[in-house]
Amino acid sequence: MGERRLHRRWIAGNNRNRALRRAIQPLLTGIPADPRIRSLPISRLTYAIGDVHGRADLLRSLLAFIAADAERRGQEPRVIFLGDIVDRGPDSRGAMDLVGKTLKRWPSSRLLLGNHDDYFLHVVTEDVPDERILALWLRNGGDATVASYDFMGDLDAARTKVRIDFADHLDLLRSASLIETDGPFAFVHAGIDPTRPIDAQDRKGCLTIRKGFLDHTGPLSHVVIHGHTITESRLPEVSENRIALDTGAYGTGRLTTLIIDPTTDGLEFACTAHSDGRISVEKCPHLR
Repeated sequence: MGERRLHRRWIAGNNRNRALRRAIQPLLTGIPADPRIRSLPISRLTYAIGDVHGRADLLRSLLAFIAADAERRGQEPRVIFLGDIVDRGPDSRGAMDLVGKTLKRWPSSRLLLGNHDDYFLHVVTEDVPDERILALWLRNGGDATVASYDFMGDLDAARTKVRIDFADHLDLLRSASLIETDGPFAFVHAGIDPTRPIDAQDRKGCLTIRKGFLDHTGPLSHVVIHGHTITESRLPEVSENRIALDTGAYGTGRLTTLIIDPTTDGLEFACTAHSDGRISVEKCPHLR
């Protein structure tokens, strides 16, 4: 009942963000792109979730909110995970379980590959992992992922356990997309190379790009919804050509989702928050 009351308060306090939609609208209608792309609306109720980084506790609460919110709207949700499910936080294994369950529950949902997910996949599946990738991964939160699969923190034991007991996690990452588009939106982990067409992006750029994308000015063929780079404000941030959703969940406790409802003219944000040791989900402000 507490979750339902919280959700009702969130809805009651949430007037749809028309100002944000007005800010984005010129980009959607004025970009020099194929008119067949511009004219397509977002096809279904969509929730894009920023970098999880092992915070299964936050993801569990956010997914419960999404289920209730979609039911209130009378639509089946599509969840798009923007990648970096693993590393840094304490429960990468649990986070991967939740992603798998979500893709089965709502089959139109998608997992996008993040660079941390890619490192994890390489380290576990290669018989002899590249030493550079292994060192980079462990130095950037991979040790927490090892501990989530083997409580003793033994790398070899964790690799074996994932291969045998959690092969479904590896299958999820192997089948993850690099980029998904729907109507005027492109969903990707890190961003895109503005000099390339949206259907000709390279793998490395989708997983790691910063320079040339984050500082790009002017319209793009799509509004790019991405994670990878923690926003300076630790809130979702909107610019003329992109929406950034990595709010540093593993450190801030704020895991963010962008809600795109094709039946309204608004874009909304919701994020997790801690209060009295409990995780709640509430309307989230954004910066422009």
